[in-house]
Amino acid sequence: MTAGAQVILRTVQRIYDAAMEPEEWPHCLDAVRDLVGGSHAVFTTNTADGVQLATCSRMDVQRHGDRCDKILHSDFWAEQMRRFPTGTARTQSSLVAVPDYERTDFYQQLIRPIGGGLAAVAVPWRGPTSWSAIRVCRPLHERDFGPEEMNRLQMLVPHLAKAGKLNHRLASVDPRATGALAAIDALGLGLILLDRHGRPAYRNERAETIIAARDGLLADAYGIATTLPAQTRALHQAIAAAMLLAGGPDTADDALTRTAAAMLRIPVSRRPPNGPLILTVVPAPTPGHGAAPGEPGAVAVLISDPDRRSRIDTAGLASTYGLTRRESDLAALIADGFGPAEAAESLGISIGTARHYLKQVFEKTETHRQAELVRLLLHSFLAPDTGAANGR
Repeated sequence: MTAGAQVILRTVQRIYDAAMEPEEWPHCLDAVRDLVGGSHAVFTTNTADGVQLATCSRMDVQRHGDRCDKILHSDFWAEQMRRFPTGTARTQSSLVAVPDYERTDFYQQLIRPIGGGLAAVAVPWRGPTSWSAIRVCRPLHERDFGPEEMNRLQMLVPHLAKAGKLNHRLASVDPRATGALAAIDALGLGLILLDRHGRPAYRNERAETIIAARDGLLADAYGIATTLPAQTRALHQAIAAAMLLAGGPDTADDALTRTAAAMLRIPVSRRPPNGPLILTVVPAPTPGHGAAPGEPGAVAVLISDPDRRSRIDTAGLASTYGLTRRESDLAALIADGFGPAEAAESLGISIGTARHYLKQVFEKTETHRQAELVRLLLHSFLAPDTGAANGR
């Protein structure tokens, strides 16, 4: 494989990383900019709520924030983006000749101050109310983008389209913006987000691992099930009820009727000696993208494996906060879901001693409740390998 092909493949990988992890978009855009050869790059999205600046590469957004906002909401910009064909990389100069563009107020007042002018542009995808666009830019005094550079951008367009569609789909069912996914991952929970048709739209890494084992829980592009018909029926009843709850007041009464027969927390049997998985089915938060009145909404299925315990870096915890070995061991057990009495029994100490240790832990970590302590430990001291207690 040539060096050029390797760079393209690495850039494509960056695109798919960014599709699943939005914080990776700046790195992705850096790679696209370098591949195509620009001074900076801009990735934008247009939704029903208006144009949004997703991310920039090599441009001071804080310094130029007001100007960027004016660019994205200008009539000139909107007309330009409507004219670019979907799925095809084009130079901006192919739509507006450089001398004509240079004479526009849009260029003189908004683009020239941020070092733009020439652009390689692609609109990877368009939906009924949404689209995405990528622009790799150069100052107007430099040479325009050539055929080889445009071919590189064109190679990326199908992948940018898939990434954009995936981002858009996740946005309708994904509580990522509230930090919920980070907390779920930190807790070691599996997560499957279902769209309003019951089809999996997103699965985190833990859920993928559980599904790949084919031990109790099954999933494909069309839905999720268990290996036992009775548990599958209960799961589907819970999903249907949660969808109605997510649909708002028009469907809430029906949902409450169904929940009498549907368990929203489902045990899923596995092969011995594994204990059952616990599935919790809840309406998914969908701010700004909720279901239409009277229609079912999206659903989140949280997967807990009671056999799998979080492993806290007790050495790091002890050195950071000056905890004793016993105090850090107790804190780790609390983070793993043990109550003080259970933790005391596990450590072979009295409940009074455990409470004394816990009080010391609260003081040294400047936390006041077990929930605060658990949040601190799971966010800052969760070891990379979170294997099961039994060594699985």
